[in-house]
Amino acid sequence: MGHIELMKNAIEFNKPEYLPMELVDVPKIYNAYGTLNPETVKFIPGTEDFDSAWVTYHWTFAEEKKEEDGILRRDEWGVLQKVPVDEKVAYIIVESPLSNRENLDDYTFPSSEINNAFFDRTEKIIKENYSDRFICGYIDPGPFLIAYNIFGYQTFFIKIVENINLVIDVIEKIFEYQYTLIPKFKKIGAHMINVIDEIAGNNGLFFNPEIWKKHFKNYYEKLFKLIHQHNMYTGLLFDGDIRAILDDLLKIEIDVFQFAQPNVIGIKTIKEKIKGKRCVKCSVDMMNTLAYGTPKDVEKEAIELVENLNSPSGGFICNVLRWHRPEYPRENVISSVEAFNKYRKK
Repeated sequence: MGHIELMKNAIEFNKPEYLPMELVDVPKIYNAYGTLNPETVKFIPGTEDFDSAWVTYHWTFAEEKKEEDGILRRDEWGVLQKVPVDEKVAYIIVESPLSNRENLDDYTFPSSEINNAFFDRTEKIIKENYSDRFICGYIDPGPFLIAYNIFGYQTFFIKIVENINLVIDVIEKIFEYQYTLIPKFKKIGAHMINVIDEIAGNNGLFFNPEIWKKHFKNYYEKLFKLIHQHNMYTGLLFDGDIRAILDDLLKIEIDVFQFAQPNVIGIKTIKEKIKGKRCVKCSVDMMNTLAYGTPKDVEKEAIELVENLNSPSGGFICNVLRWHRPEYPRENVISSVEAFNKYRKK
């Protein structure tokens, strides 16, 4: 069974022959939010025969200035970021263009053409290196993450209360921009598009769930419908504790629910709510177990994920990540690979 067929069978509960693996750190592709040269990326030992490649569009940057403690760069939304010399941090938001504005006067949303170079370059890399692999296109950051950067976190949440129509206008424009990414991912050979976004923390949603349901749910519904119309699978990774809206998400055209912090929502909850209904994609919890646990802790959790969320019919994909800025402890990363590989090819 080929890599692409294996992934499709897992997503469709069509009895894959073994557990599929998706890899974040894909040589020549992974760039860690534009902070890493993808040509320097090497395979994590044991992942060379991975099935699905994580292929992400983040931003298109214009470098503005090199400083002693980092590099300043501005994205297409007008947000100024700093990439610190200290590799424990991916990037810092320095300037948010709507932090002191009451309207969108004089603010220009980006053209959909600005990212063409990324997709042209990535299409060539996929054809030359990964034409036999399942390609999962990632939109990261998703609409809310971009909006936080444009407004600044504090201003965003103030506007949710004081001027929600302004927030809705900005979110809608971000979605419209991201709708244009769908045919571009299709053209480069993507089989799936996964959105990464954040509307919750470890203790629940950042705002009343009814606000999301009333004002924002419809945009996600349209996004996933458009992806299906382009004959690709859909996936969603909402960070944090999203139990308050999980039932609503299950009514949307989402083929794969992804969790990078499975311990926040709880493996038991994922099993009870999602297993057998939708495919689940998980890594060992990246915020605690992978970062601070022992290799034995990592192994135990990887096995727990598979044993609780996989089935003979499929429905589970393991996600392996090493990350960058900061990089996870090598022994933990290797432990996760070895544990997942026990369920893969013999």
